[in-house]
Amino acid sequence: MIRAALLFAALLPASATAQTLYEGSAGPAPMVLELDHGTDEAVGRYFYRRTRFDSDLSGERHGETFTLESRLTEDKLVLTRQGPRLTGTLTTSKGRTLPVSLRLATLPSRPPGAPADLDGYARLQLAGLTLAPGPMQRIGTRTIRWYVEPQSHTRLFRLEDGYTAPARDKINAALAETQWRHVQQWFDCAAREGGTGVDTDEASVPHLDERFLSYAWQSAWSCSGAAHPDFGTSGFTYDARTGDPLKLEDLLRFGDGPPPAEDSSTWYSYRGDRFAPGLVALLTRYHPEEMTAPAENAEEDECNYADPEVWDFPAWYLTADGLFVGAYFPRVNRACDAPDWAVIPWQALNGPALHRQP
Repeated sequence: MIRAALLFAALLPASATAQTLYEGSAGPAPMVLELDHGTDEAVGRYFYRRTRFDSDLSGERHGETFTLESRLTEDKLVLTRQGPRLTGTLTTSKGRTLPVSLRLATLPSRPPGAPADLDGYARLQLAGLTLAPGPMQRIGTRTIRWYVEPQSHTRLFRLEDGYTAPARDKINAALAETQWRHVQQWFDCAAREGGTGVDTDEASVPHLDERFLSYAWQSAWSCSGAAHPDFGTSGFTYDARTGDPLKLEDLLRFGDGPPPAEDSSTWYSYRGDRFAPGLVALLTRYHPEEMTAPAENAEEDECNYADPEVWDFPAWYLTADGLFVGAYFPRVNRACDAPDWAVIPWQALNGPALHRQP
């Protein structure tokens, strides 16, 4: 995942630190509530089972009584804990008061294909949802089938043929996990006015060849509580011979020897000091006009693709023409992100994944 996807995740509600999960109802509406009652501060979140949209909770604790409010829905809850139960009232933003009765939740199994690290809240949130098979699509000599989650309409493909069974199964398992994570993000990114705050969440038709499977995921969102709407691109690339996910350095490297371990301090230095300047030089070779720096008297919001800092952690994925890399700009210049011309041709790639034997 690239920085845009991490920004998306950062906008989602944070999990409490000593959570207890409850399920029951507020009036006639089934609901799930997660509450941290380990401190004097009461923090939690909840969702109604009908809509599944996540809502924040914060407030105070006095003994075994919790006074909570949601910034998103403006619901107000007063709950008292009695052993394994919470009882009390919920008052809506319109002044309607409903009785609340909650008990300790029984956790369901995670949906088939969902990530193994789903917490209990997410398992309850996704319970009963399915990824339904849809139409097949032929890409060259290979076939994919699209799957969709009907409530969020989140859509992603699976491989049907064209690769060895072990590689195909491994890639399809990774695709299922990715799709479930996007379904969860769809419900966790609620809009202030109701419904989801996710405006766009679409996977591209994949690039498929004998060595690689690669696709892009475009997202745009405006989650309640975030200062501004945002958008971004994530790229996913797999070795079609083994089914293993690939990193950018598997396809493109600069300098002598292998790059440092990812997420290490030396790796961050490598990306800024060696990788980004090398990428600018390579892009300038193949796209000289687009990479020309703006004049000194240019407008402040003009795109400066000659600046290495916008290329140190690019979005990336493979296309028929080569490796797409997407620049990442500060907010004032976000319209400059990911220009569609920024493709490095296959013959310029030098990573070890290009030279592995089948």
